[in-house]
Amino acid sequence: MQAFIKTALVAALGLASLGAVAGEIQDTAVFASGVTNATAGALTKAYQSIGVAEGQGRIRNSTIVVTGASNLSAGLKSTARQEIGHVKDNGRIERTTVLATGVGNNALGAGSYARQSIGFARNNGKVEDSIVSATYAVNTAVGFGADAIQEIGGASGNGVLRRATVVAFGAANTAAGVGATAEQRIGVAR
Repeated sequence: MQAFIKTALVAALGLASLGAVAGEIQDTAVFASGVTNATAGALTKAYQSIGVAEGQGRIRNSTIVVTGASNLSAGLKSTARQEIGHVKDNGRIERTTVLATGVGNNALGAGSYARQSIGFARNNGKVEDSIVSATYAVNTAVGFGADAIQEIGGASGNGVLRRATVVAFGAANTAAGVGATAEQRIGVAR
């Protein structure tokens, strides 16, 4: 019995060392309303993930509806990252609807950085046969090294956007500060 346990443990450790196990959301409905995530302090970070699949993640045949989600990082080295219906690392969004209304992501502080991703696939990502809608999505970075990136309905890193509908009404992306940069990507495959 102990030999079997040792063999199973070695096999599990070997598989774990090969890389992250893919996350998958399938045939699922995710609803979030009025959720908040905030941090404040000298070396602050705030990460808010709703309906997210990582490490070759897949979101299939699902619905993700988010209303009034707020993510805030305030402090000297602020970082705020809000991901809604998001996949990365060869991830795919297939036959899925992602609806985000009145969502906000803010980084305030000297080292500010804010990234908001809604219905987006990063690093060889694919968005296919899906609908992504963002209404009044706000992403803001304010501070000395401010950098704001807002991504709605798209894919990056040899990304593919195929048979998809992307709708963005009133989306705002703002960077303010000495090193300010603001980049907004809506319905982009790159």
